[in-house]
Amino acid sequence: MAAPAIVSCTADAWVKVATNVTACKIWKLISGRIYKMIYVLTGAAAPTVLTGAVTILHTGQDYYDFSAAAAADVYIYCPGEAGSVRVDT
Repeated sequence: MAAPAIVSCTADAWVKVATNVTACKIWKLISGRIYKMIYVLTGAAAPTVLTGAVTILHTGQDYYDFSAAAAADVYIYCPGEAGSVRVDT
């Protein structure tokens, strides 16, 4: 298990928060933000649009358990204002 990573999420941009993972836990560090998540197969191009993204870490949810059958790169998007997450892999 790797050490947790703290990742600053720029407003209105996709930020890679995990690379080559099949599972991780994503914790919100700044409440009151909208966090959208998408993943791609490891090595695939980074996302450029919000199509297919899901909203995670909404009110009452402190963490999100990500899992995939194949190795993936996980991205977070914060519309309108920056956020911050901790990723446990």
